[in-house]
Amino acid sequence: MNMIYQFFRHNHVLAICEDAIDNKSFTLNLSRFEMPDVPDLVEKCPILLKLFLNHNHLTKLPPIIANLSRLQVLTLDYNRLDAFPMIICQLTNLRILNLSCNQIAKLPPEIGNLTQLETFWCNNTGLLEIPEEIGNCYRLETMGARGNKLKHLPDSMGQLTNLRWLTFESNELTNVPTTMDTLVKLVHLNFKNNHLTSVPACLRHMRKLQYVFLNNNRIETMPATEDLFSTRFVRLLNLSENPICDEEEARRQLREHLHVQCEERLDGAEQQRLTMRGNEQSEDDEDDEGDANSDWENSIETSDLDTTDESGPENDLEDISVLIPELSRYITNFN
Repeated sequence: MNMIYQFFRHNHVLAICEDAIDNKSFTLNLSRFEMPDVPDLVEKCPILLKLFLNHNHLTKLPPIIANLSRLQVLTLDYNRLDAFPMIICQLTNLRILNLSCNQIAKLPPEIGNLTQLETFWCNNTGLLEIPEEIGNCYRLETMGARGNKLKHLPDSMGQLTNLRWLTFESNELTNVPTTMDTLVKLVHLNFKNNHLTSVPACLRHMRKLQYVFLNNNRIETMPATEDLFSTRFVRLLNLSENPICDEEEARRQLREHLHVQCEERLDGAEQQRLTMRGNEQSEDDEDDEGDANSDWENSIETSDLDTTDESGPENDLEDISVLIPELSRYITNFN
């Protein structure tokens, strides 16, 4: 029965590829097929702008991927990759890349070649470090690398001045680069569940910040009053579950600033219960295919790209507009 299932599944994948070839599609959705390999037929779809390969069993990407030079969206989350596929660094038109939930400990310096990248997800991969070259991806607006093993961030993070949404939740970070005070467009910043010992001074310069999550760190020192006043433009500054919140007097002082949240740490049993609940919620969020009504700016857990195939007439018009400058050279002037 399993062989029959695999046979039909494989032929279904090939049929989808052939349909994309015949229709000269800009989108190819091969997600959730338990594929161990990318079909060779993908090479015959050179005009692809969006390729969805998430939720499969891929361990590598074939060289043919480099032929998809126009590709703008690539999802590889929930596969079995054990290293960053270097072929991706040749896709210099990529705007959205999702590598979450693989086993990728390092990002190569060549990731700096992706200068058009606007959204990058690398959650729950075991990531140990981010190279300085990430600063070359200056168009990044959204970046998520939560649930990893990062101990420090490169100073070049300060070059990503277009960032609006940034989360490094659940890592092992002890400080925040001072260079990040240049991220003046940032709206959402999440450093929850790290090893920070103080409130980053760079926050006062991020004048568009609305949500800052520093809860469950190791912050013991009371921030200076002027520092708290200088962050009053923030809608929520969450300092809960830090050592500083264990003292009643410290909590009273913090609560004088209405934008600060400062709940004390929970006992072991309660913390374990909430952690289990949070893990269940994270799994649900990772499988969420996108909610049009969700609050993007306050999305603490949300990390996944909407990987549904919505290639309708409206999207076709949007996709073809990208190619108009190139296609225009084939237009003949008969006047």
